[in-house]
Amino acid sequence: MDTSVSTKGFGLLPVSSVAAALALALASTACEGDRASQEGPNPGEQPDTPPEEEHDREEIAHVSAELAEEEDGSELFDENAVGEEPIAELWVVDAGADVTSFELEVSGFAENDFYLATVRVDPCGTGPEESGDLYEGDEDTEEAPESEVDEGSVMIQLGTDADGNGTGQVEIDDQPDEGEVGSLLIATDPTSGSEQPAPDDGDPVACLDLELDT
Repeated sequence: MDTSVSTKGFGLLPVSSVAAALALALASTACEGDRASQEGPNPGEQPDTPPEEEHDREEIAHVSAELAEEEDGSELFDENAVGEEPIAELWVVDAGADVTSFELEVSGFAENDFYLATVRVDPCGTGPEESGDLYEGDEDTEEAPESEVDEGSVMIQLGTDADGNGTGQVEIDDQPDEGEVGSLLIATDPTSGSEQPAPDDGDPVACLDLELDT
């Protein structure tokens, strides 16, 4: 009896075919690794990388006045420098990192005109001179000139549109304490657009009392 085993039908591959198949499998594995690497986080963006610290804005004062209504805490000095129903609104915001933002919005002012609002050390009075001196903080503002008089002062320049509306903002590297500021004095701005506004050159228009919640 013939006990030999026939290999017919078993489909054995030549050695060269086996090597080719092995190379193909290795290449496929490498591609999968590359794809996984591409789909993963980029360097420096690992899930456990803490995000940059962000400072929460905190309102420390908000004053608003209808200047033509002779409200307590506000004064209108020049009716000709504003339009009908002038309103001024100021937000003082702790922006974090010892930065304080002063943000002013007006409406009902004279159209296409320029104004300069400055923070003063005393509350409003019946005349603009009663608001006292210009507030001076510890650091320079971004817009204020570097001088002894204007160091750290809050001077907000703004222009109005054809409807008499306008907004302005300035940030200082300082956090005024309660009692250091008393009012916001708004005047015309003959030096509009200048990088060195002159706080005493304009004509006083209005005043708002300012108290900080610090």
